[in-house]
Amino acid sequence: MEIKENSGTLLVCGTPIGNLEDASFRLISTLKKADLIAAEDTRTARKLLDRYQIGKKKLLSYHDFSGQDKILAIAGYLEQGKDVALVTESGMPAIQDPGYKLIRHCLQQGLPVTVIPGPNAALAALVLSGFPTDSFLFVGFAPKTKVKRRNRLQQLKGLPFTLIFYESPHRTLDFLKDLYQVCGDRQVCIARELTKIYEQTIRGNLSQVISQLDQKLKGEIVIVAEGHSGDAIKEYSLEEIKQRLMDLMSEGLSKKSAMKIIRGQYDIDRQTLYNISTKI
Repeated sequence: MEIKENSGTLLVCGTPIGNLEDASFRLISTLKKADLIAAEDTRTARKLLDRYQIGKKKLLSYHDFSGQDKILAIAGYLEQGKDVALVTESGMPAIQDPGYKLIRHCLQQGLPVTVIPGPNAALAALVLSGFPTDSFLFVGFAPKTKVKRRNRLQQLKGLPFTLIFYESPHRTLDFLKDLYQVCGDRQVCIARELTKIYEQTIRGNLSQVISQLDQKLKGEIVIVAEGHSGDAIKEYSLEEIKQRLMDLMSEGLSKKSAMKIIRGQYDIDRQTLYNISTKI
């Protein structure tokens, strides 16, 4: 779609994830020039503006519970030729954040979008973990209920990628226990309150980390887990293989491609896998 002429630009701004001194020169300049700031939390945005003595700015809330009308309102400002800065509560908008909906709408309407890069908690924790960074998967928040959470982990346990999760403090211990039960005693890194005064990292095997933690964790938490080592899983049930095969196919993979992935993850012979596949 062609870009509309004389329209303003949606400025997707990465903001500090804790330490306000992580704001870039370009971010400060952008916020000063923007005609409007669409913020997940206007109070947090105001603190950033005050820190860098950015004068009065029109702030508009845009968060998880904002409906389509708010997206249309922001797009309306852009169509009037006004530049709108999009900021999340912390980090890069659209990463585990509703900003992607606004960005997608603007792109569909031919409204220009650009990004002012900035901090991101997931990538910061990945680097701190010391795990391989050439292939990683950002999972975000796992499901809240135990059954759904374990099902999700079951889908991930055979992947050879470093895994990155966000989690709330009061669910972290339960999540780690489920991760241990499903994925085994693999290495993890818990990064808490990154860039802030009480920044903390805890590293070790899951069994070790679980024994160190209690339910009193506070703050923003990122969990980084090493990927599957590549050794085929020998202990499994035929029902588990069947379910894994159906899960992969439900994600859009062909049966042939799904079977190839399973053979790389499980120590299963071709004939047994083929027999299971014919029952789907």
